[in-house]
Amino acid sequence: MSNEICGVSPSGAAGMPCPQCRRPGLPVKQVTVAALVKDEQLLQATGEGFHLCTTPYCPVAYYNSENVIAAEELKVPVWFKEHTGPVPVCYCAGVTDWEIQGHIEQGCCSTLADIQKHTGANTGKQCLTKNPAGR
Repeated sequence: MSNEICGVSPSGAAGMPCPQCRRPGLPVKQVTVAALVKDEQLLQATGEGFHLCTTPYCPVAYYNSENVIAAEELKVPVWFKEHTGPVPVCYCAGVTDWEIQGHIEQGCCSTLADIQKHTGANTGKQCLTKNPAGR
């Protein structure tokens, strides 16, 4: 699996280091954090300068200079931090890796265009508020 998040390599991210793992994070907009944090954690989603921790084993999802939000405090799983169950591939269309694999196994999809046609993956326009990377 590639470590790129929507075309951005975590190692190329020059963001503020995660307070837990100390690795640089990927800058994200506050609107992304506010849309994805569980309601009971909404007060932590205030302020600017949020980053997404891109370290798979780190429990932190978002952080800024004032707040830390764990991956378990989000409404959706962060695809590169989840290792069991279906993994989101397209948050806008709600498509998982298991769904794509099923279409391939059934023989209805053999190309990326086929997968997009059958699942609707990569056709949404709501990445800012549905994808943890905001992209």
